Amino acid sequence: MSTMDVASIEGDTYLAPISKKITGNIILVAPMSIQKKLNRIEFKFKDQIVSKNLRFVNDLIDVFIIFEGSVQEFQKIVVEINSIKEIKNFRYLIIN
Repeated sequence: MSTMDVASIEGDTYLAPISKKITGNIILVAPMSIQKKLNRIEFKFKDQIVSKNLRFVNDLIDVFIIFEGSVQEFQKIVVEINSIKEIKNFRYLIIN
């Protein structure tokens, strides 16, 4: 997810932040060594994380997170998780 360049929008329209609550899924596969980094991020968003499941396969972990909050909060957690370089596979989906 990237931020939109508001300066490129023409006109005098005011864009208010979207306040609607969304539900999002985050799925990632990574080595077990990232658990501390992931735990720090999860702690920041503990009020928005509804559910988290871990599955251990060989030296990797599969992480499934259900997130409920604003679009802006979801964007922040996605950007922070995506900044972990060791992640092998990372997907996210906004449900509503």
